[in-house]
Amino acid sequence: MDRRHPHPPLSDPTASPTSSHPRRSRLTRAGALASAAVLSLTGLIGSAAHAADETPGPTVSSTATAASKTSSTPVAAADAQADASGIDVNAPVTPVPGTTGEPGSVTGVESSIAPGLYQTAYSPSRNSLYVTSAVGRPPVTQSSLIKLDADTLAYQKHVVPEVDPTATGRDGKPLEGARYAVYGVAVDDEHGTVWVTNTRQSTVAVYDADTLALVKQFDKDIVSHSRDVIIDAARDRAYVSSARSNKIAVFDTSTNTQLADITVGQDADDFSPMSLALDEASGTLVTVSASSAKAALIDVASGAVTEVALPAGASRASGVAYNAATGRIYVASQGSGDLVVVEKDGTVVNQVVTATGLKDAEGKDISSGALNVALDPAGSLVYVTNRNAGTITVHDLDGRIKQTIDAGRNPNHVEYDGRGNVYAVNKGGSRDGSTKNDYVQRFSVVAAPTTAPEPTASSSVAVPTTEASAPSASSSVDAQSARGVESTGTQGPGAAAVAAAGSNAASGTTGLASTGASWGGGVLAVVLLTGGVLLVRARRRV
Repeated sequence: MDRRHPHPPLSDPTASPTSSHPRRSRLTRAGALASAAVLSLTGLIGSAAHAADETPGPTVSSTATAASKTSSTPVAAADAQADASGIDVNAPVTPVPGTTGEPGSVTGVESSIAPGLYQTAYSPSRNSLYVTSAVGRPPVTQSSLIKLDADTLAYQKHVVPEVDPTATGRDGKPLEGARYAVYGVAVDDEHGTVWVTNTRQSTVAVYDADTLALVKQFDKDIVSHSRDVIIDAARDRAYVSSARSNKIAVFDTSTNTQLADITVGQDADDFSPMSLALDEASGTLVTVSASSAKAALIDVASGAVTEVALPAGASRASGVAYNAATGRIYVASQGSGDLVVVEKDGTVVNQVVTATGLKDAEGKDISSGALNVALDPAGSLVYVTNRNAGTITVHDLDGRIKQTIDAGRNPNHVEYDGRGNVYAVNKGGSRDGSTKNDYVQRFSVVAAPTTAPEPTASSSVAVPTTEASAPSASSSVDAQSARGVESTGTQGPGAAAVAAAGSNAASGTTGLASTGASWGGGVLAVVLLTGGVLLVRARRRV
């Protein structure tokens, strides 16, 4: 259900005022026809110009823009709290260093929006990106659920979770200011809500997707170390992984009530579920275990669990993606720092280490820290965040590495939006250490350039093509990167124009306006000339 407001109706562009001049002579039939043609064509040109202006492009994030997009509802989502949350509502969007405009490669943009970023979730009906932020360890006093424009990454609004009045430390003493910090996140467009996990309180909460007002805060300690949440819109269900047990909690999203758990394995040592993937069509829920080299496929209708063994070398699995079309499971493992590609029958397709030669501060060898994985089935690509390596590796469907991207310090999460974009966040601040704010990033594959069609011999007027006049959004980003965006991610010359250039390319508004005006002007001149000639000839006959 799309709740975005439609564009207001346009005024009639063909309307023209009545002339007040007296009629000097009787118009001939040719002159009348020419006048009518001019008026009609003028109306068409006006309509084209209005149509070009009707679809606004993405706007650059600014204080005025952010304020205009913020709801006046008296909830904690007020802009006044942005500073306390560390959110930069005017964060610039810049190219991801090292990404290029080469066709077939992955390019990206990023914005240092806030500290403590954890996960993202995309809403197709709102075209918004929801990002969770939680800073530090308990007591977590700084946390936000942030809503961004999915195309521009511009800030829209945020909410600060409520304080947990009963929070206590391990010693039993009260923890003042501890909030129901948000970590995992998923969007339920069917019911207009956003589900989050409150990992520190072992529970979940539900927020309104539009206003970000709290809909329901569930009781504490109902999902042990709640980690990931995923929505099953076809069945009105939300599934939440419990990383300190062998359970997956189940909730009814139509009533916001908890149902019976799904049990995987014998206990938490045998199977501790982490990330979740879902194929709604078949009702197959997929997860991986951090405590054992296993994945599991769950029939959500019957609760039947099928375990899939991973290679013995796979250690501390955490990320999972599932390709329902091929039956392949993609697993990212922190301990072994690799991507495992395995068939659902257990056949291992590939096991690829995502980075080598890494050492910790003490000089000890460490893995890449492969943490999360996302599948782009349309682009036939797999993305893996490598926490220790500070990279995102891009793989083909067999697991082979095609590209390595500088993701900043401690990349944490990656998600595919179903329309060709992949979103990621890091948890280490800026690359140069100048700010604690983390990056939210958007990646996409650079399309091959299109060639303008040759005009046919019968064409009397050459009509320019919008493809020839407007660069692609990705090419604008890459050109900007080449002109001077430093590897630190700071804003180079003209970087503020990246979003606007992408807007024009995506919507085609610039091409439409210029093409319509040029073509329309040429035809108008021909009509005026023809009408004048006919009028002169008619007068000569009188």
